[in-house]
Parts: sequence; C-alpha cells; structure tokens
Amino acid sequence: MFSLFKGNTENKLKALKIAEELADKSTLPILRKGLKDISPEVVEISAFLIRKFK
Repeated sequence: MFSLFKGNTENKLKALKIAEELADKSTLPILRKGLKDISPEVVEISAFLIRKFK
C-alpha cells in the first residue's frame, strides 16, 4: 500500500481503496499524505477517509 502511494494518481487511488477496506489507524500516514497531494480526487478521498477516525 505504501509503495502504491508513491506512484501515479491511479496507484494512489488504489492505495486509498486498500486503506478504506482496512479501516485501521495504521493507514493514517497515507491519508495525511493524501491531503497534500496535487490530485483533487486523492485529496477528497483522503479527507473523507480520515474523517472516520475523528
């Protein structure tokens, strides 16, 4: 999952899908990186998923 997130937008979206399925706090570092991504879609999905931990 971490190596996927280093790739292009498509790979980042795959990594976020895995993070969503895991629904575990271990995914928070990836979600935080996603909030700073240049792709609006990655940022939006990351924000949605990170809200579940608040």
